[in-house]
Amino acid sequence: MPTINSRSSPVRLICIFFAPAIGCAAALPHPALEPAPGSPLPVAATCVAAGDFNGDHHPDLLVTVGNRLETFLGDGSGRFKSAPDRDLDMGERASEIVVGDVNADGVLDAVTADHDRYPVSVFLGDGKGGFAAAPGSPFWPKHGDHPHTHGLIVCDVNNDKIPDVVTANSADGDIAVMLGDGHGHFAPAARALFPCGRSPYPIAAADLNGDGNLDILVPNSEPGVRTLTVLLGDGTGAFTPAPGGPIPTAGNAYFVATGDLNGDGHPDAVLSHNEDDLATVLLNDGHGRLRPSPASPLRLGNRGWYIVITDFDHDGKADLICATERSVRVFAGDGRGGFAANPPVTPSGGRGCWKLAVADLNGDGTPDVATPNVESHDLTILLSRRPSEAPRH
Repeated sequence: MPTINSRSSPVRLICIFFAPAIGCAAALPHPALEPAPGSPLPVAATCVAAGDFNGDHHPDLLVTVGNRLETFLGDGSGRFKSAPDRDLDMGERASEIVVGDVNADGVLDAVTADHDRYPVSVFLGDGKGGFAAAPGSPFWPKHGDHPHTHGLIVCDVNNDKIPDVVTANSADGDIAVMLGDGHGHFAPAARALFPCGRSPYPIAAADLNGDGNLDILVPNSEPGVRTLTVLLGDGTGAFTPAPGGPIPTAGNAYFVATGDLNGDGHPDAVLSHNEDDLATVLLNDGHGRLRPSPASPLRLGNRGWYIVITDFDHDGKADLICATERSVRVFAGDGRGGFAANPPVTPSGGRGCWKLAVADLNGDGTPDVATPNVESHDLTILLSRRPSEAPRH
């Protein structure tokens, strides 16, 4: 069992997101995942994010290793060197990382947080794969006596088209909101703290009720609680609990992902569980009310951690890619909120596979996967392969 499951461990992940479908929507034979040449890399990664950090149109990987922020530049083949191309001393550890353009210069930046601290650090990209601390960083979303950051997302919560930051504070039972100024600086909103339930874990944002404002989904991971809190946004950066909440889940909620699971245009949700191998699947009625799918709960086959929703096989239906401690499992969706049993299981090549970065690393139009293995202290790269393709060596 990964040591990061401990409530006292310094390790925790990102923003959960709906990964966009890559390539055409025509149905193709279901791809499989297999290790890239040289995988796993001897990189003691805690978190990983993918993006084009040097402007060459090939996805790169940004990895936190202790107090280092390391960039591994991709060449479009899916292969990465075992040593970083860029390396920055952050001055602190990071257990959460999100990438986005926070200063509107067209270059991806990085936002990080640490399990044992309240502040959020911002590192501005130079367009060549390097990063430097933003002026004034780190930024404090709140102060308190029990820092326990278990969630970080970057999104526009006040509709000014400028990225903002939301953190989940597990020991305090709240989320904290910081608003961005468009130059890489963040400050707490006028009303910044919002109660959300017991032991919030990694959060997600989506417009659940179709009012044009982002809402926040918060898994409450306290054993026995078994709920998801939905906080409805008002478009100014403030939030209120959704009527009728919190929403019951089939187990102790852990990680949450959002995306349209049944093709009705409304964001739905999937939550992995902390103490069993199931996941709760919730469908949105279009008014922001989430109800269990007829296929819920979904059996993952092992305890799940991070989940990404994407159309993996290009059939126009949402699939799930799940990290399950020592493997990555792909669940094919039926377009109605159900998922195939007995999914393809790809060993991570390490122990403690808990977080996923999904991107087309080798340019074949199908998502690939990178995952840090926090117990075996290495980084796995998994490339998708169609059944007709020859295995990679």
